[in-house]
Amino acid sequence: MNINEITNENLFHIDWSANDRAKFLRSIPAMKPVKEGWLAPGLSTHGVLGRDVSAMDRRSVKAQLAGRGDLRAAWWNFNEAVHRFFNRDAPLENIMYSFHKRHHAVTLAILTVVHDYLDVLGRVRKEGTLAATRYVFRQSLNNDGLDR
Repeated sequence: MNINEITNENLFHIDWSANDRAKFLRSIPAMKPVKEGWLAPGLSTHGVLGRDVSAMDRRSVKAQLAGRGDLRAAWWNFNEAVHRFFNRDAPLENIMYSFHKRHHAVTLAILTVVHDYLDVLGRVRKEGTLAATRYVFRQSLNNDGLDR
């Protein structure tokens, strides 16, 4: 609105924030199209609420029965049996604590071995077998492990 068009009659009817509101609305980015996700072949993520997707979860009983489980229950049962063999009177909390302690130790040991293996493999590819052997020998003498 031009400043010369403002009169006492239209002063209270002017929308003073129209320019600011329009500027704000222009600054909002346009909505991006939603990508279609898939939980499994033929099962989209759209409308997943209320669908039974437990057979796809490797931790579920349905997956265990279908042969797609990840053996978590078997790992727990094995650890509990070993703990009970050595300490028959241990409470369940003690067994669970020991299980998690052992599980984390085994997991970290496996990750360490894989990391060291990939480190040596990368050095063999990059520098050759002799240089990688020297590197491993030097690291074992320092007793620091490989590049950590």
